[in-house]
Amino acid sequence: MSKEREKAILEKLLKNKRVTVKDLARELYISEPSVRRDLMSLEKQNLIKRVHGGAVLEESALSKTRIPFIVRELEESGGKLLIAKQAAELVKDGNVVFLDASTSAYNVIDFLADKKGITVVTNGVKALLKLAEYGINTISTGGALVSSCLALVGEEAYKTVESINADVAFFSCRGVSDDGALTDISPEENYIRIKMIKNSASAYALLTADKWGKKYYHNLCKIRDIDGVICEDKIVK
Repeated sequence: MSKEREKAILEKLLKNKRVTVKDLARELYISEPSVRRDLMSLEKQNLIKRVHGGAVLEESALSKTRIPFIVRELEESGGKLLIAKQAAELVKDGNVVFLDASTSAYNVIDFLADKKGITVVTNGVKALLKLAEYGINTISTGGALVSSCLALVGEEAYKTVESINADVAFFSCRGVSDDGALTDISPEENYIRIKMIKNSASAYALLTADKWGKKYYHNLCKIRDIDGVICEDKIVK
């Protein structure tokens, strides 16, 4: 039950950036001491920073743990499903598909279940489990595990991606700037994405509206370097 409350608190922080103990106690129907215990747990996980009377969600604090998967799953989940459906429509029977470890790419899997004879190559641990549930032919990149975002990275992962020619690659990142630069805060994940883009016949970024107009320190590529950006309502080329 406490984990469910923690997710609820994170969801509120993602929307409001700051919460108070009093408001959380009222909205979650729990006592203020229970709220404080939940906030202490979240702070220990490096997800929030407690302040007087409540807590804040800071991008700089989250970057230290590469934006934990639990948080990324909560961000714009509805928009990600719309994007995932559009992405899956680009996959043909028999295709080889690259998926990175992002939650946006993970959501595509649900829409691939009816595709015949496809092979998915991914460095996402959660994606591997979901693909196994659907019985989709899957290749793991292998590599070192980044536990906070459940991504496989490193030399072994790079070599696996380099050895495979895919028909299409789907990936995400933290932001796309006004001048069309796709950027992130995780160089290790970006290196995997770069190799996926290079070794696929077509590549698409999956980006929700909240990521536009944002720029982070590590460059991935430019929009002109890929085949398009899939948004909630269209594909930008």
